[in-house]
Amino acid sequence: MQTVMVTLPAYTVGKMLGIEAGMAELQRQIQHPDASSLPGVRTIARLRRLADLAVRIDTGGTHLCQVRARHAHDAWACGCDVWFSVDDDNEATQSTLASMLEAVDTPEPRIVLAPYIIRGEHTRTHILVNVDLPRIVTTERILPSGARLRPVTKGGFGLVAMNRSALGAVRDVCGHLAYIDTDGVERLALFSPEIRDRLWLADDFSFFARVPSHVHVEALLTGHTLHAGEGLDLSEVER
Repeated sequence: MQTVMVTLPAYTVGKMLGIEAGMAELQRQIQHPDASSLPGVRTIARLRRLADLAVRIDTGGTHLCQVRARHAHDAWACGCDVWFSVDDDNEATQSTLASMLEAVDTPEPRIVLAPYIIRGEHTRTHILVNVDLPRIVTTERILPSGARLRPVTKGGFGLVAMNRSALGAVRDVCGHLAYIDTDGVERLALFSPEIRDRLWLADDFSFFARVPSHVHVEALLTGHTLHAGEGLDLSEVER
């Protein structure tokens, strides 16, 4: 069984309840998930059935780029096989999560994103998702389970799995982003926003801009996700 560190940024809970009380409430939800739990918590509960899981929650970070950098640091430090990042308003079915873990269970460096509908971007005629799926299919990978994947270059970080090889490859090219955090620990600012070609890249797109070309980045096209109440059949992403 894979060892997985799952990370959950939950600033809104910390803001509402306070940092410590928010952490306690999320721990309670993780131990006893139900229909009223956060979508991200329900996702963690499903991951527990699929992997040897460690959980890292942050209810106090006000800068998402810094929170994600800390999560990446902890995922590397724990020595786990997979880092799985889920946002508090994202959810996926257990079979979708199983496909994501299956997709990164390889010696090659791989990052897999589960597409989801961008908040407020669902209409009767089209959907906008968090990945930039190319119109021209160059390669496609089909897992032993039958799940399909297509290459992408970037995407939102709400539902992402990456194996240790991929995280290590990104760290190897980002030594120049080392910084001393507020707790005195040196970390890498893998999600620090930057300007490229006069475009402001937010935390997630900045990360993917730093991913070396030999790392495989793929979108899962089999399964179901839910973001901010909007469900998506991943087979619809290509249409």
